[in-house]
Amino acid sequence: MKIAFLVERPTQFEAPFYRFAARDPEHEFRVLFTGRGVAEPVFDPELKVSVAWGIDLLGGYPHEVCPSEGAGRWLAERLTSERCDLLIANGYTQPLYRLGARVAKRAGVATALRLDSVLWDASWSRNLAKRILFATYMKRTYDLFLGVGSLTLDYLRAFGVPRERTGLFPYSVDVESFAGRSRLSPEERAAFRERLGVPTGARVVLGLAKFNEREAPWDLLRAFARVQDPDVWLVLAGDGPVRPALEDFARRLSRVRFPGYIPYPDLPALYAAADLFVHPAREERWGVSVQEALACGLPVVASSRVGAGYDLIEADGNGFVYPAGDPERLAHRIGEALALDPERVRQRSAAILSRWDYAATWRNLLRAAESVAP
Repeated sequence: MKIAFLVERPTQFEAPFYRFAARDPEHEFRVLFTGRGVAEPVFDPELKVSVAWGIDLLGGYPHEVCPSEGAGRWLAERLTSERCDLLIANGYTQPLYRLGARVAKRAGVATALRLDSVLWDASWSRNLAKRILFATYMKRTYDLFLGVGSLTLDYLRAFGVPRERTGLFPYSVDVESFAGRSRLSPEERAAFRERLGVPTGARVVLGLAKFNEREAPWDLLRAFARVQDPDVWLVLAGDGPVRPALEDFARRLSRVRFPGYIPYPDLPALYAAADLFVHPAREERWGVSVQEALACGLPVVASSRVGAGYDLIEADGNGFVYPAGDPERLAHRIGEALALDPERVRQRSAAILSRWDYAATWRNLLRAAESVAP
């Protein structure tokens, strides 16, 4: 099976997946990038800064970058039926994604669309345009639809895509790497906690977010204000436009720390220094940090607007899902999650993540590709 993936640029969690897929001796996975400067720092409009991941984004897998001129001819040379069985486009809003699908169709190559869309509002009137788009364009253009999780598969079925034309291509993370790098010695854990400014014996609730309305750090801070246990501390990592206001509010709580932006290579140690991870976002179609935290052995509490919570969190097993925007309910779930047995959490998370790691992602992708490839 020869699969080409058309995507703008590599991300910190998908570049390792590309390397994993490239090691398969029986199948070929190539990445065709559409962006410019694909390995350079990327400006994040929510953080309003450029972000560099601090890891190799391009080594270890076959890839090419689409030229700024002659893109159609360039794609046609790479998307012949001899060189490619399936083209996966990472969305449909970019012109080059749509062009790639057209070129593949003309060459007799099967086409797939990867989506992370979620139907938060199911009202008919608000989704009329999407229904028309699926009926007149999407289902004719793409042979296969790949969702990042079960909520996206629900979305596809709501717009009339048959189950047999769907599959999974999740935003997986390197579970083995996170698990291994989070195994700190007691001395290493104490040292990292000292860097964060929290006591060695405290129970630490960790939030890792962009400080904006969408990721809702205010919800976590207001929930923590209801936690009365003096041994429970909150570490709210990240940055964004409302950080000064968050810090001002937290001064009255005393048990809150703001370490700022944490580089990606340091995340396993950050998770290892905590006892619970909370993702309070008001809208997060997936949420790779949920999977990262679970891989590091933490229980997770996520809002009902975090897509990963529906697939990766088992109530009373490795965490909880609470109604988004409800700090009182979140405070209650924080207490419950801190009371979970750590070893049982690790066991349940390991079992769940075995269905969502790189190996499972690659198996599911090959299975879906074989269902539509000529």
